Amino acid sequence: MPELIKCPVCRADYRTSATSSCRRCGADLAPLIEIHDRSIWHYQQAIAAFKSSQIFAAQQQIDFAIALNSRSADFHAFAGQLWALQGKFDRALAAWRSAIAIDADHPIAQTAQQMMYSAWTDS
Repeated sequence: MPELIKCPVCRADYRTSATSSCRRCGADLAPLIEIHDRSIWHYQQAIAAFKSSQIFAAQQQIDFAIALNSRSADFHAFAGQLWALQGKFDRALAAWRSAIAIDADHPIAQTAQQMMYSAWTDS
């Protein structure tokens, strides 16, 4: 799932607690937590739309999730899958490359990218 939230003031990792303040510097992280939570909500909506065969709606939702949190390899990997289903392979590869840039060992992005390259070289 998405990476840890870091305090923009002191760069400390945020750990879920009763307070939304940074444990190190005391900065208010509530707006950042809200954005993070909203990105996950859009990701979950994208998955639900995909399961209902609503690919365009799923693409819109994952685009919203990425706009709110561009540092999630899972978001980019799923976007790549959705682009591939729509036949937009250049966009799919770009999304998988983004996922791999964030997490070099992301299994879905690695596998999908390898399958795409294999399909192109086998043709």
